[in-house]
Amino acid sequence: MSRIGVLVLAAGKGTRMNSAVPKQFLEINGKPIFMHSSDKFLDLADVVCIVTDEEHVAFMQALLEHNARMGKNNKNVIITCGGRERWQSSVNGLRALDELGGCDYVLIHDAARCLVDRGTIERVLQDTITYGAAVAAVPSKDTIKIAGEDGFVASTPDREKCWIIQTPQGFSREIITEAYQNLIDNGSNGMNITDDAMVVENFSHHPVRLTMGSYENIKVTTPEDLIYVKEKLK
Repeated sequence: MSRIGVLVLAAGKGTRMNSAVPKQFLEINGKPIFMHSSDKFLDLADVVCIVTDEEHVAFMQALLEHNARMGKNNKNVIITCGGRERWQSSVNGLRALDELGGCDYVLIHDAARCLVDRGTIERVLQDTITYGAAVAAVPSKDTIKIAGEDGFVASTPDREKCWIIQTPQGFSREIITEAYQNLIDNGSNGMNITDDAMVVENFSHHPVRLTMGSYENIKVTTPEDLIYVKEKLK
């Protein structure tokens, strides 16, 4: 039977939220955002690894211990320290999973996407098992413009081919490990790596499947997003 690992990326400052508290720690209904996200994977994964900044590791560990005393089962949840960049946090999380025996497939999810639904998670996992690499995504409702360096429109891609990428993103352990090792060996060449799929796209020869996500699966980035999420989590 396949072993499933999950990384919940909960590092970063979330500066666009204009909050003294990093957005992943903002509470909704008495529970921090990162936990609203990680809880969605508890009964599906063999292990859930929450990746956070070094300064918050102890806080998260204490929170898990408190929940355990309150009777909540967090036996399959671990905490590990992230890196300076997003991709480094993913690498650290993968290494933490390896220390616990590894996994056959891994789902990587942004902690700030706390409205992710079970259907999206299951669809991504199934496509990951079938195709080796899959990302939650939704077709763009808007026309997309590619900007030139001069601030003018450079081109307009066919809207029918434009998808908005979300998380979770799923990969076979072999594919994501090889891609990250190639990135480390060759260097990112100054690339602004914004998701794990980019690493597979640029540092492996494996195609990435687009899996239907949900338009409600937004990433909490601004105060307006927080208002929306609070309404949905009532």
